[in-house]
Amino acid sequence: MRAAALASPLVWFANHTAQFALAPLACRWHSNLILWIIAAIALALDAVSGFVAWSAWGTRDAEAEPPSAAVVMQPWLAASGVILAVSFFLVIIAQMIPTFILGWCA
Repeated sequence: MRAAALASPLVWFANHTAQFALAPLACRWHSNLILWIIAAIALALDAVSGFVAWSAWGTRDAEAEPPSAAVVMQPWLAASGVILAVSFFLVIIAQMIPTFILGWCA
């Protein structure tokens, strides 16, 4: 569950770093295709992490009889994972706007 909550910021960071590192290559090739592929992979990974967090949101360990701290925190952690996934999904889309507008070598 913790991995689903932390996956979205890590996916965004990896996307941002890869976009920055591959920008000269896109300029040399005169094509944004590699940047779009990296962004599509990042969006897919972010959506998967959001789905994992969303599916864990309603589940609860029924066998834990007094609720432990992990059981009590699980809904909050899952909800924050969903919120982070949606937020970073929008951030990744927003970071692709300059690539769309400016072209391959700005």
